[in-house]
Amino acid sequence: MADLRANNPESWLETVWDALGGYREDCIPEGEEMYDEEWDDICTAMAFIREELGLPDEVEMEKQNEQ
Repeated sequence: MADLRANNPESWLETVWDALGGYREDCIPEGEEMYDEEWDDICTAMAFIREELGLPDEVEMEKQNEQ
């Protein structure tokens, strides 16, 4: 579970991703086209939110963490 903090937008997104992960596993199983399209839309919306908050995307963050 994420360590949610009011002054940390990364923790907000991590909390939402945790909940979405459960939704993906329990409600929209992988491998069915309709559900895969829904998951793609959810991921795209989360990317838009990340961008609007001015946060780096996950690929950039992974690169930073590797250094």
